[in-house]
Amino acid sequence: MRIECVRGGAVRLCLALMLGLLVVSGYVVAPVLFAKAGSSTEAGRLAGEIFHVVNLGVLLMAIAVGSFWLRIKKIARSNWIFLVLVLMFIAMNEYAVSPFLADLKETAGSIDSLTVDDPRRAEFSLWHGVSAIFHLLATLCAAFLVMLGGHKRGLCKES
Repeated sequence: MRIECVRGGAVRLCLALMLGLLVVSGYVVAPVLFAKAGSSTEAGRLAGEIFHVVNLGVLLMAIAVGSFWLRIKKIARSNWIFLVLVLMFIAMNEYAVSPFLADLKETAGSIDSLTVDDPRRAEFSLWHGVSAIFHLLATLCAAFLVMLGGHKRGLCKES
């Protein structure tokens, strides 16, 4: 077995794991938490911890994919674009939006206890929506990467 085949398999595995983490955390676990947890505050706290771990895992796997691609050479520009977009959306969520939401929750207390017309509640909702959009866009980009296969075609054909 050629090393290029091993690298190609590692890339496909990382891409599939990235997509799986994003889909399961955002579209399975989070809705179940909010449906079953005693309060939305507790569900949000747990979801935040899950998203933190998922974001770090996706960032590490995206870096691994990039390092494999540097060794494979001749990776399509579209693959690199989608990978950079995944990195960008996840990094923005992890290092910009999530800390802002955490600070907002800390100063406002429980979001559930705020009145509907409280501007902090509206601000939290706005930034929570931004976070959800970033997560969706990262998920779509990861899905495109899986669809594209993550490497050039014919990488493992025998010569």
